[in-house]
Amino acid sequence: MGCRLFYAPGNNMILDLHIHTRIGSGDSSIEYDDLVPCAKKAGLDGICITEHSYKKSSVAEDISQKYGFLVLEGFELSTEFGDVLVYGLDEIPLSLFRLEDIRRYVVEKGGVMFAAHPFRSEITRPVMRGQMPNVTLEQALNRDLFMMVDGIEVVNGWSCQEEVDFSFRVTESLGLRASGASDAHSQEQIGSCATVFQNAITCEADFLKQLKQGCFTPEDRRPPGSVGLYI
Repeated sequence: MGCRLFYAPGNNMILDLHIHTRIGSGDSSIEYDDLVPCAKKAGLDGICITEHSYKKSSVAEDISQKYGFLVLEGFELSTEFGDVLVYGLDEIPLSLFRLEDIRRYVVEKGGVMFAAHPFRSEITRPVMRGQMPNVTLEQALNRDLFMMVDGIEVVNGWSCQEEVDFSFRVTESLGLRASGASDAHSQEQIGSCATVFQNAITCEADFLKQLKQGCFTPEDRRPPGSVGLYI
């Protein structure tokens, strides 16, 4: 998508970087035409569709053109070390299975990769069931996953506060970027968590530049105490 100006530059921009639709994810109820109205209602300046796929479609550009709103597209990939969010690529070859190979390809193509909700099963799920988290900071810091990503999605719409706090500690200890996103699977979840960028984003090139420069901060926009979770 070419760079188009949808809004006045110079202000912070709030983007939700992790959204699933019914068309691309069987467990989502969000239709394509729900995306922009819901994003605007949530006070967002842009969104990124991240289906469980290896190839980008034209849907983001089509929706962006239709509504005059910033809509980007990435992928959420399942790997042997957990889920990762990939931004800035048109596709990932199906022949790549190992995260090490995916990482090498992403770097070669100029993309960016973030670990998606890496502690959901070890912190949020146990906590929501009244149990103790089952991961230590030392264990987390030694994970191969974090050696192969540019950052961590520390604020996710399904994460409890304990997971958010723990994820922040990991990013700070490892010097990784910290992002936020809703991981929305329903309309009302869009924009519940997001990433605030310091500069205007008008296209994917702007988006990637700011991701690589670290010109952003995660934002938890959920009401206190509200956490949703697939258990």
